[in-house]
Amino acid sequence: MIAPGNAPLRQLALRVLAQRAGASADVEAVAAAAHAAYDDLTRVSAPLIGQIGVDALTGRAVHLAQREYPWLAQARETMPADAPFAQVMFCLAQQDRGVATEAAGAVFASFTGLLVTFIGEPLTTRLLRKAWPDAFADASTKET
Repeated sequence: MIAPGNAPLRQLALRVLAQRAGASADVEAVAAAAHAAYDDLTRVSAPLIGQIGVDALTGRAVHLAQREYPWLAQARETMPADAPFAQVMFCLAQQDRGVATEAAGAVFASFTGLLVTFIGEPLTTRLLRKAWPDAFADASTKET
C-alpha cells in the first residue's frame, strides 16, 4: 500500500523511472521514461477522472514541484497550457540526468499524492499497480 505522504510516492516514482530508463541512461532516456510512465498513468486514471482531470492534476503537480525545481516554470510561457506534461518534458531535457530524474519524481509524487486526496488511497493504489506493475513486484513479494 502507499501512503499519502510525499516521500513514499517519490520513492515509487523514482523506482519506476529507474526501471524504465536503465542505470546508465542519459537525460533523453530519463525524459522518455518519464513520458512512458506518464502515458501509463494517464491510461489508467483518465477513464476514472477524465482527460481534463488528468490535465488539471498534472498542471497542479507541476506547480507544486516548481517549489523545489523552479526551472519547471520556464516552459509555461513556451508550451500550450493544454499539454502540461509536454512542459515537463521540455524542461527535463535541458537538465542533467540526476536533476531530471529527481524533478520527474517530484512531479509524479505530487500527481499521485493529489490523486490519493481526490479518489482515496485504495483506488489510487490499484491504479498505480495497473500503470506501473513492475514497481510493485518487489513490494508484493515483501508483503507476503
